[in-house]
Amino acid sequence: MGMFDYFTIDYPLPIESYVPEEYKSFIYSAINEDGFQTKDLECLMYRYHVDNIGRIFCADFPDFESDEEPVYNKIYQHGHILISTVVYLDDNGTNFWLEYDLKFTDSLLVSAKMVHPKEEKINELYKNI
Repeated sequence: MGMFDYFTIDYPLPIESYVPEEYKSFIYSAINEDGFQTKDLECLMYRYHVDNIGRIFCADFPDFESDEEPVYNKIYQHGHILISTVVYLDDNGTNFWLEYDLKFTDSLLVSAKMVHPKEEKINELYKNI
């Protein structure tokens, strides 16, 4: 088990059309309440944030356990970042990994693509619930 960084995002993320409508509230809850993790940045438990227009920021201190309110500073990012979180569909442990590939050009999010779960995984879950 390795370290990772925390990632929150206000930018509206697309949800693939094959995802059933009743799963979307669970996805939005996971995004808003739990945020994401990534291993594509420093992997020192830093906090990153993308605002609603796609700018990327990093907290000015890495301590996730601090009671202080973090101050976010804009950073330079150019390239892809894979972010992921778990989406729980019920209290019985039915869940799936939600992953997005975020592409940044000169610190601005230019595309966000849901890369997991694939349609086959969603169909399998939907049949078994």
